[in-house]
Amino acid sequence: MLTTFITTLKVLTRSPAVLLWAVAFPLVLSTLFHMIFGNLDAAYKLEPIPVVIVNDANYQKAKQFAAVIEALEQDDAYEGGAILAPKLVANQAAAVEALKDGDYCGYILLNGQGEPSYHMDSRKLDVATVPSQSIIKGILDQYLQRSELVAQIAASNPQLLANPDFVARLTEGAAGEGFTERLQITANPPSESVRYYYAVLAFSTFMMSIFATTAISYVQANSSPLGARRSLGGQSKLRTLAPTLAAAWVLAFAGMMVGFCNIRFVFGVSFGGQEPFVVLTMAISALAVTFLGALFGALPLPTGTKSGIVAVLSNVLSLFAGLYGAWSQNIGDFVARELPWLSAANPVRQVADAMFSLYYYDGYEHLAQCLTNLLVFGAVFFIASTLILRRQRYASL
Repeated sequence: MLTTFITTLKVLTRSPAVLLWAVAFPLVLSTLFHMIFGNLDAAYKLEPIPVVIVNDANYQKAKQFAAVIEALEQDDAYEGGAILAPKLVANQAAAVEALKDGDYCGYILLNGQGEPSYHMDSRKLDVATVPSQSIIKGILDQYLQRSELVAQIAASNPQLLANPDFVARLTEGAAGEGFTERLQITANPPSESVRYYYAVLAFSTFMMSIFATTAISYVQANSSPLGARRSLGGQSKLRTLAPTLAAAWVLAFAGMMVGFCNIRFVFGVSFGGQEPFVVLTMAISALAVTFLGALFGALPLPTGTKSGIVAVLSNVLSLFAGLYGAWSQNIGDFVARELPWLSAANPVRQVADAMFSLYYYDGYEHLAQCLTNLLVFGAVFFIASTLILRRQRYASL
């Protein structure tokens, strides 16, 4: 059996078509996805907003407002970094001149009472700049509201301002903080790109069934000369199939590990620090697709047709795992929501969901459900392939 195992490994690794579709193609696809979606998360990150500030006598007297601006340009202004990237100019004329720079859409000018106003070039108002301008306006409105509140308290009840705790609560948020606290309900920060990579990994997992499909063709007497010679040998089918499928599983798992290491360590995609469970998921997934490949290999069809069926089916099932973009994700989510049994019957979706649950969920209940489904798939595929192989008879070799 050990000789059969080693021989099967050698034969499969020498097949260019198998290595191309099961290993090289997923690597190329994940690289392509990295080129397309590598900066997707960065697109949702708030970059410091460039703004011109007139640094005249009024601004220099408004110490509190200057402190607010200074706090907002610090790297720890909020979770994503600085909020503003101010540019100080000497006077209003210089500010107007600075707006000719494409990075700046407006400038802040303070009056004699230290009240800021925002002046924007309307020609630069578009979909891309509206959010930034709204943020700047919100900062100035908040500052004016707090300034007015402090003035009213100073006029009506000035002794409150002598209380340091009261002043601290009053000025909370004046430097970019707010009265609300941002909470994270998922185990890791939301990411727009990880789902694409998980779908690629799930797709490549299904493609690994080609190893078993090809390996079974080397066992069947009517599929290849090698299969005919092995059928005439004295070794039983069980002693032939067991090491053959074991070799296919080892190669499937190794191929998945190559894809995982490429995505995790080369492209830096996060799996939520759950790498050991990711490896467990891939081991179980490799077992399921190995038995699936054995089922395809047992079908009385030409070897090329079997590989074509694997490729077509993997692409179709990957549609519901979100491989082809947002519209594909929406379709997959709709099926999972409205027809959960159909989603549970999709092994590609189950692999992607297992990775997804490890990244977002605190517990392992959903992961356990996905792995259970994959084990059930493997058992069904193994039984079906065994029944087909046992009943095969040949009129001649």
